[in-house]
Amino acid sequence: MKASITVNPQQAFNRLFTRDVMFYANSRLRAYCDPYVPYKSGDLSQNVNTTADYNEYVMPYANRQYNGKDFNFSRDGHLMATAEWDKAMAVAKGQQLADDISEYIKRGES
Repeated sequence: MKASITVNPQQAFNRLFTRDVMFYANSRLRAYCDPYVPYKSGDLSQNVNTTADYNEYVMPYANRQYNGKDFNFSRDGHLMATAEWDKAMAVAKGQQLADDISEYIKRGES
């Protein structure tokens, strides 16, 4: 006897990654990235709009800092501060972040 199962990847993704899960994921992404965000007075690190779709660093100089242009900051507040902080975090803590989100989904808190 043959059995055939058809899986729609988009439907599977949508069932797992609800808006609540996406918001949680972006909240955790922000937290994991924080030690890598340039920090002098904390304005860049603390002024972030987090939604289910994105994290937006809202300081006027955020883009320059992220891209490493006019890179003039102290590492006194965040020793691991760097440009492209999400990429640096992904190398160091990406699996931990993925495990965190996976555990959230397994707990069914969304």
